[in-house]
Amino acid sequence: MPNSAPRPWRMFLPLAIVLLLAVLWSGYWVIASGIARDRLAAERAKLAAEGFALSCAKEVWGGYPFHFELSCTSPILSHAGQVELHSANLLLVALAYAPWQVSALIDGPTVLSGPGQKQTEITHQRALAAVTFDKAWRPSFSADIPAVSYGTLGRAEKLMLFTRPSISGGTDVAVDGSGITYTPEGKPPVTIDAGSLQGTVQTYQSFKIDKVELRQGQLSYWGSGTLALDDSNRMTGQIDTETNDIQKLLAAAGPQLGLSDGKLANLRTVLGLLGNGAKVPIIAKDGALYLGPFQVAELKPVY
Repeated sequence: MPNSAPRPWRMFLPLAIVLLLAVLWSGYWVIASGIARDRLAAERAKLAAEGFALSCAKEVWGGYPFHFELSCTSPILSHAGQVELHSANLLLVALAYAPWQVSALIDGPTVLSGPGQKQTEITHQRALAAVTFDKAWRPSFSADIPAVSYGTLGRAEKLMLFTRPSISGGTDVAVDGSGITYTPEGKPPVTIDAGSLQGTVQTYQSFKIDKVELRQGQLSYWGSGTLALDDSNRMTGQIDTETNDIQKLLAAAGPQLGLSDGKLANLRTVLGLLGNGAKVPIIAKDGALYLGPFQVAELKPVY
């Protein structure tokens, strides 16, 4: 039986399929990239309505074929035209096949400025953040910031932040930090091995703290409560705190309280009557901060 005639088109069929898929994917990428830009513009407009604005000295879109990328040079995040955060570079990246997950790379240093306050430089290694949107386009956020320092006030080996929509309508927040050093002006530094906070930013502009905990060696200090801002934008509310060793806590925190030797001795006596572990409320009201019955600081407006 004679051989059938050769069919050279079969040699090109795989290439044709690849080219067709490439054309279809390119069409999808162009359309989806436009949708991503429109979505980002809508989210920026929503934030602007709440007083937040993100501006860039230069914006460049790219990422073809597998990503959607926005490179923002010299980004500035401002709130109500007053408080501003400046960074060197911001890169937003979303996978083309999962555009509801957005990662952000932020190069420092970051500068914080606001009315009536000098600029404060926040240095950090490259920070990684991620945003995931649910079906209702509500965002969940996470950030990992290594080797961060806030001016001369303090530093941390690592900070991690997580947020998600709360079933109560607010936003659940969790913060973890390690290797923390706090250096208030004119006072000795305080070191904290690890700290954590879990709570909910509620819809009526208050922060419900489910638990805040600080650890230094064998010493632990924890509490819960609710904080808000008063009409003058000063902190108000109460956190009920507890410790496993009141004497170690007073030895570490005593120099920071600003109490006279007599008041500090009275505080040691009162708390000593409660045993090694003690429960003491921290109260913020009328522009003052109280540790139990003792005023330990004046509170300035947050902004």
